[in-house]
Amino acid sequence: MTSKSEEENRPASDWGHSEDTRQGKRRKHRHRGPQDGLRWASAFQNGTPIIRIAAADEVYPKLVSLWLHRLGVQIYQGQRPQRPQPPLQIPNRLLELVKEGHSKILELVQRRVWGIDETDTGVQQLRNFCQFVDLHGKGVGVKEVAKTLSVHRSTILMWRKGINTPYLAKVANSVFGKSLSPGWKLLPLRIASGGNEQKNWIRVPESIHGYYDILSVIRQTKPLNETYERAVKFGLSEQHLRPMRAQLFAYLLGMMLGDTAKLGGKGPRFSSMHIDLQLTKKKPSNYLLGTFLCACANSLGFAMNRIRDKQPSGDTRTSRVPTPAYRWMSERSPLLAWMFSVGLGMKWNETTTKNSVRMDWIFDTPYNFRKRFVQAVADSDGTVRPYTVEIVSVPNTEFIIRLLRSLGMTSAHSRTENGKPLRSVVRIKEAAKLPIFNEFTHGYRYQKLQQYA
Repeated sequence: MTSKSEEENRPASDWGHSEDTRQGKRRKHRHRGPQDGLRWASAFQNGTPIIRIAAADEVYPKLVSLWLHRLGVQIYQGQRPQRPQPPLQIPNRLLELVKEGHSKILELVQRRVWGIDETDTGVQQLRNFCQFVDLHGKGVGVKEVAKTLSVHRSTILMWRKGINTPYLAKVANSVFGKSLSPGWKLLPLRIASGGNEQKNWIRVPESIHGYYDILSVIRQTKPLNETYERAVKFGLSEQHLRPMRAQLFAYLLGMMLGDTAKLGGKGPRFSSMHIDLQLTKKKPSNYLLGTFLCACANSLGFAMNRIRDKQPSGDTRTSRVPTPAYRWMSERSPLLAWMFSVGLGMKWNETTTKNSVRMDWIFDTPYNFRKRFVQAVADSDGTVRPYTVEIVSVPNTEFIIRLLRSLGMTSAHSRTENGKPLRSVVRIKEAAKLPIFNEFTHGYRYQKLQQYA
């Protein structure tokens, strides 16, 4: 048995021997204050792990973490220090928008862009992108951001380099700061990658109130080089063509009312459309008609070219002489969708074969503008008789008659079949005076019109 005096004289190394062997060297019990915390925070932010900081000062790592939290230093996976991240290769204008949050960006896009739609996936991408920029600013690395947002690491790397930015962020960056008049919005002339790439932004009205609205849109477009190459075939030089661009717009719009197929509409990201023209090869002059329509499209800045002929199908396949058809197709463009929706006044679920157009604005346009529109409708759906020209115009018969009369064709009237006004009819002499078929291509209808007149 050890006496009290022996215990007092016992070596310090003997006290708590079993505890010392379990926990190692005792920590120094010195009070740690704010100066220590600041020193630890500085070391941590410079890249020193918490464990090394604690070992250097012979304190517990938990104490260091406590002070870091108390000083507002963020600690992420594995209590790693925040390291300086490479600078973002993102335009400063977009970074300013991102700081306002994804809801502000959505509001901006909806207010300023025509024909855009925000998919659930697109909104989530935008939200993740905004969070990424915020975390990057706090020094969080790519791996940690990817885990936090449940986004693949490669996507974060591309965002950091300014590559493959979410489409809503790209749109916001493109339209931010552009001036707009009341009732006008912005749209890109062309899109790619499903709407993820947008180019050549122009201003368009949400509704047409007059001819100058049309001119304002056309003036923002730039004719393609092939416009003039094709126009030469019709005796139109560059000097003649430039003042006619509004008329070519009218002709293209009239063709969209006729047989030209309109493909597309309200898409998951952007409303866009392309047109598909098919004309029988039984009439060789149809080749020039398709080429002329391509020139009209080219004059507004988007491509349209002949593609592979359509082979006989349906009734043409079982006819006595099956004949293929010439075929032309344009690129997809939101401007074509705008022409369909705002120019013709059609809803996305409507078709020109079943629903009437809503375009009273055209009656306030110049004579030649209305003339080219009527010519396109007649070139598409007209028939020449010995004494009259007839245009299959259902369900727009009354509209076409009003338009013909506005051009001085007082004989214009409707022909009813099966109780419905199916055709717009005008006397041959009045039709030839206009002329009701375009005079540039000298198509078979135009030649027959001149023969009878």
